[in-house]
Amino acid sequence: MILALDTATDMPSFALGTPGDPGDDVRLADRRALSREIERVVAALCAARGATVRDLTAVLVADGPGSFTGLRIGAAFAKGLCRALGVPLLTAPSLLGAAARAARAAGVAPPVEVRVRYDALRGQCFGAAYRLEEGSVEVIEAPALAPIDAGPEPGKRGDLGATAAHASAAALLGLVGLPGGPAAVADAGRWEPAYGRPAEAEAKRLAGERAAARA
Repeated sequence: MILALDTATDMPSFALGTPGDPGDDVRLADRRALSREIERVVAALCAARGATVRDLTAVLVADGPGSFTGLRIGAAFAKGLCRALGVPLLTAPSLLGAAARAARAAGVAPPVEVRVRYDALRGQCFGAAYRLEEGSVEVIEAPALAPIDAGPEPGKRGDLGATAAHASAAALLGLVGLPGGPAAVADAGRWEPAYGRPAEAEAKRLAGERAAARA
């Protein structure tokens, strides 16, 4: 069984199962509860499957971009679990899971193209586009940071759109094993999420250093 977690958005999601049977997402309504609830949620998922963490064969964690704090907590938990159990760490962008869930929710059969946009605040967004085939995933636009008003809003042109509300650990788990889907990290100890931009405190520090250099 594979444990999947997506902590990149305001509503972290968790799933436990196999690509053919990923189960349903278990969600936290508030990201601020993540650090104190993550172990309880994982234990409950294992209990519901009649398993323990010792039965895990891999851990899948959603990569960024997304919430800096959420990604850091999810990555640290996943890496620690993989190290303790000696199992592989798999990663994939949170935006890919959102695309897959949006396509499933819309009842659209592959192939289907999905544009994804997460509000990144500060007048910016994280965006990506994917083509979901029967048995594979194609990246049309890799996740990137852009102005919030750059390009058409997903769904406005009649194409299929997804937002952070569609983020789904179970949808990511269902893509494991597909070309272009979640992939194993070669060195889990050195791996870090793709945060997309510095944390706000780091951004302020860098801005201060640039201002001081110009003075």
